[in-house]
Amino acid sequence: MKNDPLALATPEYRKFIEDLKSRVIAARVSAARHVNRDLILLYWDIGRAIVEKQKILGWGESVIDRISADLRAAFPAATGFSPRNLRDMKRFYLAYADEEIWPQAVAKLRQHAKWPQVVAKSNGSEIANFVKQLVAGIPWGHHRFLLDKVPDSAARLWYL
Repeated sequence: MKNDPLALATPEYRKFIEDLKSRVIAARVSAARHVNRDLILLYWDIGRAIVEKQKILGWGESVIDRISADLRAAFPAATGFSPRNLRDMKRFYLAYADEEIWPQAVAKLRQHAKWPQVVAKSNGSEIANFVKQLVAGIPWGHHRFLLDKVPDSAARLWYL
């Protein structure tokens, strides 16, 4: 009877399968969140690197087209290295890396019921880390939408 397929149609077996399916779904969601976080932090870093090289070496905007071509040649199966996306990475970094916007954002966050304790006890580097982690939790398409539709930096952080 233990090998009988009909014996597996019991409520216990169906519960077991539902539990397994829930665990698979939870693991997939967790993996997707981690991949998204790493991708967003990569885009942040690419944007930062472009900004820094342009400042230090005096590169103009046309270097982005060259960077795009070189990255697409190096990673032909990958997407996300178009000139437009690289410009968005630069804009993304500049939008959230400016420490001058943080006091405004922190003031707005302090007004939010869940956040006063976190931001009240934070110094500049902790706030920078907090902003970076906050930014890392949002998908790239949402960032591009916010950058396009919300010009005020503090308001953008509030929406995040």
